[in-house]
Amino acid sequence: MTFKKRAIILPLLLTLLLAGCDGGGSTTDGESGPVELTFWHTMGQANQTVVRDMIANFKVDYAEKYPGIKITDSSQGGYDDLFSKIKSAIPAGTTPTMAFCYPDHVAHYIDSGAVENLQNYVDSEEAGFADDFVSGYWNEGREYQNPGLYSVPFSKSTEALFYNKTFFDMHSLEVPTTWNEMLELCRDIKEIAPNVTPLGYDSDSNLYITLSEQLGIPYTSSNPETPFLFNNNRAKEMVTYLKDLYDEGLFVTKGASPNNSYTSTQFTEGKAMMTIGSTGGTSYNQSPNFDVGVAIPPSYVADEPAVISQGPSITIFSRFSARQKEAAWDLYKYISNTANSARYSIMTGYEPVRTSSYATEEYQMHLNAEGANANLFTNVAKVTYTMRDSYFFSPVFVGSAVARDQVGGIISNVLLGTKSVEAAFQDALIECVNSLPE
Repeated sequence: MTFKKRAIILPLLLTLLLAGCDGGGSTTDGESGPVELTFWHTMGQANQTVVRDMIANFKVDYAEKYPGIKITDSSQGGYDDLFSKIKSAIPAGTTPTMAFCYPDHVAHYIDSGAVENLQNYVDSEEAGFADDFVSGYWNEGREYQNPGLYSVPFSKSTEALFYNKTFFDMHSLEVPTTWNEMLELCRDIKEIAPNVTPLGYDSDSNLYITLSEQLGIPYTSSNPETPFLFNNNRAKEMVTYLKDLYDEGLFVTKGASPNNSYTSTQFTEGKAMMTIGSTGGTSYNQSPNFDVGVAIPPSYVADEPAVISQGPSITIFSRFSARQKEAAWDLYKYISNTANSARYSIMTGYEPVRTSSYATEEYQMHLNAEGANANLFTNVAKVTYTMRDSYFFSPVFVGSAVARDQVGGIISNVLLGTKSVEAAFQDALIECVNSLPE
């Protein structure tokens, strides 16, 4: 074979090989033959089983439109793990077809030109399609600096206060509604049971961001000239105060726990009497050793709760063929339809994303269950149903995901004493600034 022929054939072979690599196929896959989709998420085994049943039903119901469709779903760990893997996959051309996402993450994907503007798909649906989604959840997908719709809600969660109801009843303790009440309660618990931690907080980042919101302390801004506002005196005073409470033995966070262990685990083991964590992790707060109660997390001002909105949305990556992206959109619609959104919520502790899901007979029975028919998931649903008007959202921009991680690091580093307050804030700000595009 001549050099000239090798020069033509070798690149062609390389192209064919790359097209067959993991990551869901090249931009030409799916135009002929069975459509192949890859779906990356963060679900644990229990939640994954629920969605896999939905996917199996989708393949049956859409068999005529997508004969022989292949759908591979896989958990990529936590949200930070997923974000890191997708950031690496974008330049390599190995992104999945669709993935769970947080808005902070999507801002980075948009900046890389990697995700699809989903507005065209919405425009092709029947009139009123988007109106059935809870407006706050749906509008989150538009809160980017680029105009368009780049993520759509799958399931949503917030934070709840889980408490040892058996212990509370035994000692006639009242569930706190404000942080001042929480402080008094923690000290009372410490007197009753000196060897336990009264309160655990499962997310250092959420603790920082929620307290900043409730106290009116600047955190971040959508202004590209001044995106990072957290390095201020009031924020430093807040973290210093938390350090004092931690040293008093009144509370702990995941980042300041031995082996970085979840405070929900400490709670179910009886080492903590309360924990504040995601309603999406309700199953991790069940205990066979005592009855578990659930309540709205404390607020700074009585009757003015401000709770963080979280939980996965879904984004679709643009490098795929039109047919693959259409199939991904159809799959999204299917797993988030009225019945499936209600079902997923009932079985996991997340909230439905469609307003019609709340009205289904199945969800109403779940929401109104009493006595022996009620369980922790039911009680969580009752609490979160009253919190829908109390959600807040932080600005989304390239670098906002880094800000979230860094302020969580401020909490853990200061509580553990590995950094001074000044050093923790300064180091966090440097990392945030360095994350911005040139």
